[in-house]
Amino acid sequence: MTSGGPAPGAAVRAVRSQLADGRHATVLELGQATGLPRSTVVHALRRLQGAGEATRHEATSRGRGRPSHRWSLAVPPGPVAVLVAGAHGTSVGVVGTDGEVLSHADAAPLELYDGGRRVGGSLELLDRALREAGASAEDLSAAVVGLPGVSSFTADPGQPRPNDDRSGYLRQFRTFDLGDPTEVMSRHLGCVAYAENDANLAALGEATYGTCAGLEMVLYVALAQGTGAGLVVDGRLRRGHSGLNGEIGHLHDDDDGRLCQCGARGCFWHSHSIPALLDGLTEAHGRPFETDDLVRAAGDGDHDVVRALLGFGHALGRRLADAVVFISPDAIVLDGSLGPAGVVVTDGVREAIRRYAPPSMAAGTRVVDGMHGTSAALRGAAALVSVEGLL
Repeated sequence: MTSGGPAPGAAVRAVRSQLADGRHATVLELGQATGLPRSTVVHALRRLQGAGEATRHEATSRGRGRPSHRWSLAVPPGPVAVLVAGAHGTSVGVVGTDGEVLSHADAAPLELYDGGRRVGGSLELLDRALREAGASAEDLSAAVVGLPGVSSFTADPGQPRPNDDRSGYLRQFRTFDLGDPTEVMSRHLGCVAYAENDANLAALGEATYGTCAGLEMVLYVALAQGTGAGLVVDGRLRRGHSGLNGEIGHLHDDDDGRLCQCGARGCFWHSHSIPALLDGLTEAHGRPFETDDLVRAAGDGDHDVVRALLGFGHALGRRLADAVVFISPDAIVLDGSLGPAGVVVTDGVREAIRRYAPPSMAAGTRVVDGMHGTSAALRGAAALVSVEGLL
């Protein structure tokens, strides 16, 4: 017979994650933050103290009542190394467990080879980011690799490889020649490494450290690499049974559309995405039209580009209006990495939601631009490790 309460290990991770940013907290504050009973919090703290991981500080009286002891981690966890690889570019960085970006660099698409042949520029760039942050691999608490596709795989240099089937996961990354990306990161840095969907990382970064921090339900929409999304509820990612919830780009859009790599036909992103928009603008202008051109033209108020961006935002907003009805999020956060181009898309989304969602529901959902741009996923990696209790 089970009590139905949280497992001891889960309670310890939850309490540890609340202290991961270096703060001092009382048992009452930890109970409110984790939702755990007071007795469970006390037991978790005693286990952490017994393992030398937590320190109890002398209570100070502040008026009437019995003063409360405050707790902190004995040694604050080290930073997190992050490599986020997309089809059009790679971001690397080192982030503190409080979400502070200590170093950050963007690079060309991922160039990484496994099996002892060669370590590509992305890991070299990550090593440089460590040096710029004044850290070494020994200082790290964990590493995170962000990739499109299925999420949540782990590798630990001190543990044997789990006997699981990752073939479907790995097939998505054969163009990167990664092998198992968590094993590559773990072996290179000598620490545990986690893999997570790139849009999920950005969602967690904006929901934890952005303007919508503290809201119950935040839906983040990725734009720069395609059209995807991540859902954060009560500060935690909601991945769904398949690990792919939020893949707006794979909603059906055209019965006669082309076959998609996901196996379906006529997916939304083929005709409604930033890459598709860039293809259209390239054809219309008779020259290559890149993301930087799009951002610059939007900032200059180019009428053709602004109109195209608004059209994309309106089509996306029509889909998001359905999401407003289905899940009624507190906020929808649009990818902030596109600068003025993203602002125009957000205007189109906001207009479409007002038009297609019930007025009371539309009014109850904020539609905002992300505040962290290309660093959102890096911050999300810190939240994945600390807020989600992976330390």
